Amino acid sequence: MIVKQEDGGRKRMIKEDEVIYQTLSVTRSGLAAESRPRVQFNGEWLSEFGFENGVLIQALPEWEGLVFNLCDKNITYSELYRGTRERGGTLNRAYISGTRTQKGVTFVTTGRHISRSGLKCGDALIAKCEYGCIRVRKVNGNIRLINVAKTKRPYTNEPTPMVFLLGGWLGEIGFAPDTLMTVASEPGIITFTAYEKAVIYSEIVKYARQNKMQLVQVSTKEGSPLITLTGNRITNAGFSLGDIFLAEYEYGVIKLQKLEPERFGFAEAESRRE
Repeated sequence: MIVKQEDGGRKRMIKEDEVIYQTLSVTRSGLAAESRPRVQFNGEWLSEFGFENGVLIQALPEWEGLVFNLCDKNITYSELYRGTRERGGTLNRAYISGTRTQKGVTFVTTGRHISRSGLKCGDALIAKCEYGCIRVRKVNGNIRLINVAKTKRPYTNEPTPMVFLLGGWLGEIGFAPDTLMTVASEPGIITFTAYEKAVIYSEIVKYARQNKMQLVQVSTKEGSPLITLTGNRITNAGFSLGDIFLAEYEYGVIKLQKLEPERFGFAEAESRRE
């Protein structure tokens, strides 16, 4: 497995056996009154999979997902256009983006075909990218896809992995600012457990020591709850820089586990080109 780690961990993708898995989301295009859902891909990795500047790309809806097919051979545009429209899809071209936040090969799709697939603005997605074909699936349930980012050790400046959880969703599941929680790690999993303020502090400390857990307090960033974790707890669980993990949660508990793409419905024998 090769980790694609860029910009301090903000690019969330892994490469395995000529396949890239990338996390993204449905964003919004246009003004609020006339906005439309949008899905965008960007990066030099697109060229490695045939999606080069100027190529034609067919976007087709699938239930709670999309499929993007590279159209680079034996193309009769009128027939391709008609067939794509009949299947509820659209055609787009890749281009070179030079904006401050997005550079390199890019393609964007917007419109009703995204809504027809059952997707809406804000939905979290995971994409399976092979040569000539990108399949996208919605991430359902109480799950967030997050990557192991990079920070530096104090005094030595050596790179070290960091788990970074941020947002109002934490407060909704019991991890409000100043909440005390325990952190337990074992191979393949890290568990955060929140405790109500009514619980006696000394009892939590005693429990954590007996079970070799770490005590952490939820902090804030720009008014939102923030959980950060660095060091051996991460490496002991088997996580490393750039890994994508599942943050599966219920009220008062968050469990971090390594990403298993097959759980999102990507069939092993899916055709790369349709």
